[in-house]
Amino acid sequence: MIRLAFLVLALAALPSSAQRPAAPAPTLGQVSKASVSVPTPERLVRRMLQMADTTKDDVVIDLGAGDGRIPIYAAKHFGALGIAVELEENLVKVAREKAEREGVAHRVRVIQQDLFESDLSEATVVALYISPGVMQRLKPRLAKLRPGTRIVSHSFDLGDWQPDEKIEVEERIGYLWIVPAAVEGTWRVSIEGQDFRLRLARRYQKLEASAERGGTKVQVLGARLRGNAIEFSVFDRDGGSRNYSGRLEDGRLVGEAPGWDGTASLRWTAVRDPD
Repeated sequence: MIRLAFLVLALAALPSSAQRPAAPAPTLGQVSKASVSVPTPERLVRRMLQMADTTKDDVVIDLGAGDGRIPIYAAKHFGALGIAVELEENLVKVAREKAEREGVAHRVRVIQQDLFESDLSEATVVALYISPGVMQRLKPRLAKLRPGTRIVSHSFDLGDWQPDEKIEVEERIGYLWIVPAAVEGTWRVSIEGQDFRLRLARRYQKLEASAERGGTKVQVLGARLRGNAIEFSVFDRDGGSRNYSGRLEDGRLVGEAPGWDGTASLRWTAVRDPD
């Protein structure tokens, strides 16, 4: 009986899971290998995720995630799957504990890893709050993500890759980029009675466009690329302009083109010209 009583007392003295000390809190300005821990305000987190049109179908990967607030917020308020990539051990523990407290641990993975070694193949949204130098090192990799992947950043931009959108919340800046499709080259556009060749030059999402029909140059206006989606206007043979909108699908451009005067919309397709 004495031994049993001693065992009961010893077990009672052990800390329960609720009594275990929490992970050390992150320190403002804590230096990691490629980042400094400074939290993003909740209002800006919400607006950045809204700007990226985040939904339950998205996978939000935060590189240098700190306490995991962005993927946790995306899971809790947008229904997305979240992945927090963070190198510092105490921040990883804090993020995991926070996901548990917020009731989204089943929808948030917290990975202790160097952000340069992270797998981005699942990402539909990539979140960043990292130094300008690291942003520049990541830029070539970000530009090769699946077209349509949204990239959001707190405070720091991607240099000569201009953002698609920009917001300001509580005197903080948020940026959005949508990874553009590789549409550069020459295309043979087929549309009822109006076939032409379209030449596209691209720098990130910025397009320069020209066209010719039957050996005659045709003016192209308003060429715009947003992920897989493309828009431009071309003059028909009768001199009226037609607004083309479409998407890159399976290596082809496909879409609709209504006339400027409200005439019926025509279906159009385009394939790459090998010449």
